[in-house]
Amino acid sequence: MIDNEKLQALKTGAKAGEVATLSSTLATMPRSELLELREALDRLLPTKSLSDLNLEHELLLQYDRVKDLQQDVLSDDSVPANQRAQVANSVAMTLQHLIKMQTEYSTAERFKAIEALMIKAMRKLPLDVAAEFLDEYERIGSD
Repeated sequence: MIDNEKLQALKTGAKAGEVATLSSTLATMPRSELLELREALDRLLPTKSLSDLNLEHELLLQYDRVKDLQQDVLSDDSVPANQRAQVANSVAMTLQHLIKMQTEYSTAERFKAIEALMIKAMRKLPLDVAAEFLDEYERIGSD
């Protein structure tokens, strides 16, 4: 939950009679409140297209939220063991998604580099050989 006193300080630029900058006020806020504030800003500034969506960033935000939740749950002795386990599983699943995304990204980048190298090499081939290769390459890609 966002601390309304700190939110007011952000609006006025002052805290307890002091002149404060936005950065200094934000620096005093707990991480969980900063994440909540970021999500509120993201809702007010929605993405315009799918290409604007940064999946890595969104997944990292989710991971941060789940880690904060895990910290809260683990420090609260009144939370039942099964709920603690569910939170731990959420952290593990988010990590798995991050690993999968990073692996897919690395594979895609490597593939782009190979294609760029292949295009460079094909420019040195006779036109009929390059065209034959591209026809076969497209045929394989459409299967």
